[in-house]
Amino acid sequence: MKWSATLHILTVIVGIFGILALVGAWIATFSGSFLGFTEAHLFNNTISLMLIAVWLSFGTIIHKWQEAKKEKGW
Repeated sequence: MKWSATLHILTVIVGIFGILALVGAWIATFSGSFLGFTEAHLFNNTISLMLIAVWLSFGTIIHKWQEAKKEKGW
């Protein structure tokens, strides 16, 4: 399996967890906590996970470019 495909799958998985953390933070806003985590904790998790997803997507783009470059024989 190529690195770009692996990084793309990881980007999607981490992004989904980031969205779930954001939804949990919104729920914790009204109820005080969600699954034992506070609102602030879940917002911090959301920020961290989304930054990781962006970092992985940049890695996907770079590896995709390198693989295309290698296939063309540059």
